[in-house]
Amino acid sequence: MAELRRLLIEPKRLADRDSNGFLVLRDDERHYLRRVLRLRAGSPVAVVDGRGHLWEGWFQGEEQLLLPNSCETTSPAKSPQLGLAISLVRRGMDDVMRMACELGVDWIQPLQAKRCTPQADFKPERWQLILKEAVEQCERLWMPQLLPLASSDHWWSMPENGDTRAIATTRVEGLMALEPWLQRQTPESNCIWLAIGPEGGWDPQEQAQALTEGWSPVSLSEDILRSSTAAIAGVATLSSWRRTTLTTEPTNC
Repeated sequence: MAELRRLLIEPKRLADRDSNGFLVLRDDERHYLRRVLRLRAGSPVAVVDGRGHLWEGWFQGEEQLLLPNSCETTSPAKSPQLGLAISLVRRGMDDVMRMACELGVDWIQPLQAKRCTPQADFKPERWQLILKEAVEQCERLWMPQLLPLASSDHWWSMPENGDTRAIATTRVEGLMALEPWLQRQTPESNCIWLAIGPEGGWDPQEQAQALTEGWSPVSLSEDILRSSTAAIAGVATLSSWRRTTLTTEPTNC
């Protein structure tokens, strides 16, 4: 498919298009196509469902989008999946959501850690919108799954047994850096999780509980990083590691 600006529409709505392939657009979608992308009636536009499918459709003016019955491209979810467990921070969460999506994270788990500041709010609706816009901008076919807020005390045991888990920490002698730690892992894992603490760092009891549950302590830098910086540095390393192990290619529908 030639390069086209993209629009993400959830699968449930795509299933509601009529027998001729016409889909009624929402107000925000019409605004995006007309005012932001400045498309005219008859202009082609790429449509993704966030679940691995891509269509080439046509903007029909104010109200409708025309889509073919079958998609142009389908891509299976990448394996292993990449998960980011990020403690709430007061500033920088919006950037973490956007850049984590652009770098290929599949799961995002916001955490309420013991040292999170009271001003660090959970904003699922805002972050879902940021993720949607990031999917459209970076042209990925799968939208990351934003999970409900969880307490770190109860979450360490939540990932499945087939998942591989690392917790970023500091001020511990002999810590292995994330990159060489990843080289020891196998791509057969269901998901590679990386947990990032709050600005004040992990509470000692909190970190001890994670290690008891099988999380491996890793280092992201010789220096102390802000939580938002640590999250993106870690995700970039995860993404680079997966690219060297992944061979799946998109296919036609």
